[in-house]
Amino acid sequence: MPSDIAVRVDHLGKCYQIYAQPLDRLKQSLWRRRKQFYREFWALKDCSFEIRKGETVGIIGSNGSGKSTLLQIICGTLYPTEGELRVNGQIAALLELGAGFNPDFTGRENVFMNAAIMGMSRSEIESRYNDIAEFADIGDFIEQPVKMYSSGMYVRLAFAVAVNVSPDILVVDEALSVGDARFQQKCMAKIRMFCRTGTVIFVSHDIGAVTELCSRAIWIESGRIRMDGAPKHVAEKYLQFMYEGDVKPEAPTLESGTTSGSDIDMGTFTPVGEGIRQFGDRRATIEALRLTSQGSCNGVVYSGRRCEIGIVLRAHEDIANPIAGFIVRDRLGREILGDNTRLVQKELPPLSRGRRYVIVFQVDEWPNLAEGEYSLTIAVADGELENHMQCHFLHDAMIFKSIPARTPYGLLSVPNTTVAFSQEGD
Repeated sequence: MPSDIAVRVDHLGKCYQIYAQPLDRLKQSLWRRRKQFYREFWALKDCSFEIRKGETVGIIGSNGSGKSTLLQIICGTLYPTEGELRVNGQIAALLELGAGFNPDFTGRENVFMNAAIMGMSRSEIESRYNDIAEFADIGDFIEQPVKMYSSGMYVRLAFAVAVNVSPDILVVDEALSVGDARFQQKCMAKIRMFCRTGTVIFVSHDIGAVTELCSRAIWIESGRIRMDGAPKHVAEKYLQFMYEGDVKPEAPTLESGTTSGSDIDMGTFTPVGEGIRQFGDRRATIEALRLTSQGSCNGVVYSGRRCEIGIVLRAHEDIANPIAGFIVRDRLGREILGDNTRLVQKELPPLSRGRRYVIVFQVDEWPNLAEGEYSLTIAVADGELENHMQCHFLHDAMIFKSIPARTPYGLLSVPNTTVAFSQEGD
């Protein structure tokens, strides 16, 4: 294997034997290959890729897709059923933090034992012990048996050992949510520092962390590699798959304003579900809606990018002064932002009974919301901004995910902020 390759995976596969009942295991041991009492489950199938030294590779995928199985094979805790794996360098794995700790040993004793398992000599451990103890920051408890530790103290010590043994390859599997917020920040800073000097294989459901930390992303689905490439591109396709399944044709962009008639393309809109909380006099009703970002209706919106919120409504009576609007709420129900046609000084024409209309809000730059899921509330009313009657108001009509361009301070920030600096005398 070339010296610049850290990990090479060649047609790797892992198959498990699934038995319907325990007795079938005994039958299989007696019959051996003459008869099969199990069904095969391939957790991984035909996976091939290379990771170069110095790369930070994120592995993403839904639960049960085979990510953790792949990492365990790379770390040597599982053996593949087929294919070949080559690793060039020492590996430190953050798979199950503290899995090798002896509960009756003190924290200090477990540090020496775990570091020795990872291949460090006694003198090397002694030279790094103070750094490990300082990073864990559990005080005098490090001299107490770990069975007395809280869960937070336990994983803090385990993480401190793993990241301070100076491996060639660091493998991280969903281990960045340990401890309190301050310790999580310390963990992220440590991993960022390692990313500049070593090779990192990073598994997480936190897409923001993958796009921020990694130079490359691999998407695994149903045990097979579905995509391998730039983190941002792979993450966008993965999120689209998670929200709407296999990729659908991109939706056409509607012109700003309203349209009417029977030629509305409803294929790109999502019908309003019956279970949505709603109220209003129903003189006009919202039949469907659509959220489009980067030309795709996949329930994911990207900050700093163009976004469209489309509403299909039907007038059951004449509406003289229609107003349409939307509200974005976070998972706690807090109203983060919103707008309506009167606030943007867009006067809608009267709505005629029996006709359908499309109203599209076009946002040139979606704000830099903190990453997470949000709900979209939409409404149509009749009257003036200060005095109107609600025709149809839909609470949390759609759930979507917002991806920030950068980590905001607080709930949101503007997508781009520039800083000017000068000094006295300039």
